[in-house]
Amino acid sequence: MAEDCLFCQIVAGKEPSEKVLETDGFLVIKNKFPVAPVHVLVLDKKHREKSETISGQHEGYWDKMMAAVYKTIKRLGLDETGYKLVNNGAGYNHFEHEHLHILGGSEEEPGG
Repeated sequence: MAEDCLFCQIVAGKEPSEKVLETDGFLVIKNKFPVAPVHVLVLDKKHREKSETISGQHEGYWDKMMAAVYKTIKRLGLDETGYKLVNNGAGYNHFEHEHLHILGGSEEEPGG
């Protein structure tokens, strides 16, 4: 856990969040500043920098992440209505702690 990381604080229960789903390796929470009617964040429970995950330093990482994403999409019914996945990086992201955005809940493609 990185002490100065907001997402690490959320995972540790030291910062408030609204939990949607939890797996062994990931926590899914509602985004506090949504840009779509449904906007959740899939957070790695371990502090992994985006540069580590995108470069493949953690074998099998994305399979595990996508399994959590799939469970979330099914739980929220977005598999029937549509969704968008967003992974910001290299200056577009606000946090280096790896996470994915799941957006949906509108008839138009959600922003993000």
